[in-house]
Amino acid sequence: MFEDYVPKKKIGYLSPLAVIDSGPFEFYRAAPKGVMLVMIPVGVQEFSAEDVQRAFSTIDRDLDLLMERGIDIYLQSGVPLPLLVGPEYIDKLLQHIRDRTKTRATSTVYSVVAAAKHLGLKKIAAANKWNPKMNETLKQFFAQGGVSMIGTHSRSMVPSEFVKMSDQASIDLAYDLGRGALENFPAADAVYIGGGSWLTLPVIRRLEEEFGKPVITNQTAVIWDLCHQLECWSPRTGFGRLLEGN
Repeated sequence: MFEDYVPKKKIGYLSPLAVIDSGPFEFYRAAPKGVMLVMIPVGVQEFSAEDVQRAFSTIDRDLDLLMERGIDIYLQSGVPLPLLVGPEYIDKLLQHIRDRTKTRATSTVYSVVAAAKHLGLKKIAAANKWNPKMNETLKQFFAQGGVSMIGTHSRSMVPSEFVKMSDQASIDLAYDLGRGALENFPAADAVYIGGGSWLTLPVIRRLEEEFGKPVITNQTAVIWDLCHQLECWSPRTGFGRLLEGN
């Protein structure tokens, strides 16, 4: 009984911030049916390597809690975290998660790069709320995947600022920054709108219609990548080119 209602796949979701809201709101709109987020906050308070390391100091406790829920894959969510501590730290963290849980693990930033490669992008522009140093590290992650990040249109903000934004303001900012990136860097094949603590799904379709180029966000990249890894992918309409394809 009720077999159709039972989740088929579970994602252990290590959320960066203490309050979780926009992520699941958009995930369940766009993800294939039967995929569940099992979320736990790591509680990053500021954009610094020291605070990221502090937040992950209790990773084993968080993993032990998640393991009780029958997780199929673990996600270190939030691109700013890898940008603050660098690829080597994140790779070691992901390997630790795999070793402790005996389960697959990845990071949002790797889902974003995988999505860009899948779309065959060579040049990408970025739109986000991150500072120049973080965007330089983001460029390195893209370069590892053979994608050149040719420019950034950003409004640098810290968590204590953007978590207080209204939902409408967050959508408006995502649109303004994404549009600015595509206008300022016309040679880009696509735009990556970075950041998960704002609403972006409505922005994707609008910008793709205006500029005729793909738009990648954390949400769509994670859905596309993890559902492929979990072998539960089905194309989704209305959320941009990435989710409409195979």
